[in-house]
Amino acid sequence: MALDELAYGRGPTLEWLRGHRPEFERYRTSADVGAGHGIDAPCAGAVSGEAVDALLAEARRLTRAEAGTVYIREAAGLRFAAAHNEALERGNGWAEARRRLTHGSLPLDERSIASYVLLTHRPVNLPDAYDGRVDDQPYVFNPAWDLKNDYRTRSMLSLPIRGGRGDVVGVLQLINARDETGALAPFSAGAEEAVGVLLVGWSQRFR
Repeated sequence: MALDELAYGRGPTLEWLRGHRPEFERYRTSADVGAGHGIDAPCAGAVSGEAVDALLAEARRLTRAEAGTVYIREAAGLRFAAAHNEALERGNGWAEARRRLTHGSLPLDERSIASYVLLTHRPVNLPDAYDGRVDDQPYVFNPAWDLKNDYRTRSMLSLPIRGGRGDVVGVLQLINARDETGALAPFSAGAEEAVGVLLVGWSQRFR
């Protein structure tokens, strides 16, 4: 995928990526490599589904998050490697919830929060995903999943997952933090730091 084909028509995301073009070129697909362009995209290697699920469970425990997803970078985009959602599991059962949560993949040319985090290596911490001020950001929150599943995303924390060599190989996204009483709350700076430390400890598993 060429840099200018991304769905960032203007604004700080595209400008940042243009300024880091050599680094971005590392994310070209293996097909490009075969044609003599760039190098292989960073990937998470053979990390097991159980390990990714355990990472997500621990991140949710640290932040009291109601839901979350681990996206893993692949040539076609971001694969849903693990996903939890307590509300969906209560209403539909564990198996059906996982099917809905992990179906398909997320293209990198979609102007999503996850693709922004992957490509820029920058975390995103939103107190309310539906806040109108989010429209001024270089990424877009898509409410389609919420509407389809009668859900309400409020707070959201997304951080890059780095492998042992320092490459960004995926994204950890947490949804709807809760305070000590169980009430929904924003993700605090302390929670963001705790998850960041957790990801550093897990980096060697994503070779």
